[in-house]
Amino acid sequence: MTLIDRETLVDLFRLELIRVCKDLVSKDKLPDVVRQQLRYAALSHRWLSVGEPTFQEMSVEGNHQSTRPGFIKLRNFCQKAREYGCRLAWSDTCCIDKRSSAELDEAIRAMFKWYRNAEICIVYLADSLSISDFPEEVWFQRGWTLQELLAPPRIKFYGRHWDELSRSRNDKEDHSMLEALSQVTGISCQNLLYFSPGLVDVREKMIWASKRRTTRMEDIAYSLIGILNISLSVAYGEGERAFRRLMEAIMQACREWQILAWAGPHSPFQASIPRSPLAYCAFDEASANILLPGRYIMDRPSKLGDPFFTMTKRGLELEVILVEMMLQQPAPRRPEGTRKKTQAIHLISDSASFYDITARCDITFLPFTQWAVAIVNYQADESGKRGGIGRLNPTTDYLCFILGSSIHSAYGGWQKVETQKIVTIRTKREVYQQVTTVWL
Repeated sequence: MTLIDRETLVDLFRLELIRVCKDLVSKDKLPDVVRQQLRYAALSHRWLSVGEPTFQEMSVEGNHQSTRPGFIKLRNFCQKAREYGCRLAWSDTCCIDKRSSAELDEAIRAMFKWYRNAEICIVYLADSLSISDFPEEVWFQRGWTLQELLAPPRIKFYGRHWDELSRSRNDKEDHSMLEALSQVTGISCQNLLYFSPGLVDVREKMIWASKRRTTRMEDIAYSLIGILNISLSVAYGEGERAFRRLMEAIMQACREWQILAWAGPHSPFQASIPRSPLAYCAFDEASANILLPGRYIMDRPSKLGDPFFTMTKRGLELEVILVEMMLQQPAPRRPEGTRKKTQAIHLISDSASFYDITARCDITFLPFTQWAVAIVNYQADESGKRGGIGRLNPTTDYLCFILGSSIHSAYGGWQKVETQKIVTIRTKREVYQQVTTVWL
């Protein structure tokens, strides 16, 4: 249990390279041979409130013999790593010098890769004695452990007393274990086995993250950097700005209209950005149908909605089908100093082509003089040109935003109204309409 620095690791690499070259290994096989000799185990666990070994403590000779619970856990981890033939082991408690902001930033950005490249990820479940304990296991409720579950191709779960929870060397090859993991996390077995990071199915990944909590508010965003494969600087102390920056980075690169399907509280810095991943769970059975994978595969044209939405200084720039609406029963303003409340509003279309819609909204946003809905996932024309014609089918429910406008609205434009649930709309007949650019 000796800490080694980067230079020592490079020296080990060079020694292995020299040995391998003496064995006349072909050049294309060198990386695999050296990687095999320098394979390492990574620890995934739930941190203790106190007593975890730090980088500074492990740098002092003799400290690894401590009887503190954190050191005992580390020694058990190293023993399991040796059983898997690993000379090297990595733990996030003591292998990062957290006093160095530069090292901490690098570690957080690279952590997904470190777990992905590990020979084995050893998971210690302090609350479990068997698979049946998974629903109450806190490890499945923590933010950082999501990437530690998805990243490694090889993983092994140990219970409270460091007993194996399956007979497999790799629990991702154990059918019963996979089914149990899928059931407790809501993640498909396919994703557990073959997860690929990136800006695909972002909304689904946000739903996974919504079931987890972090000690630091910023870690809600930072723990998703590797899963989404995006670059984001780390700045502890920025609070909710971290998730706003994450969403802005996503929207600049992602082309999936589903990431706009959220409801509930928005970011205090930007009304078109959700406050947290929980906003992606704000849907009912009716709106859930439009978000099912493959929902539009059979009849969709080249694209749905505006794939080139982007964040600007005026807010989220998005092309939508805009439908003017009338508020059937205007709501009174909330008295000053009272708690935020919601109530149902009923919007009637000016056009005979659309059904009315009802939604529960935050009444603090209701004193508007104009109302509209912005339909997001319309069927765009084949040309893909901006400013074209959008088409709506009468048999389809469409995602929409409720918008309001008044003389107090920024730039004299539309504002997104906060709703409790995702809102959908349906047409009475086939509709062709010019799309409109809005800034939200």
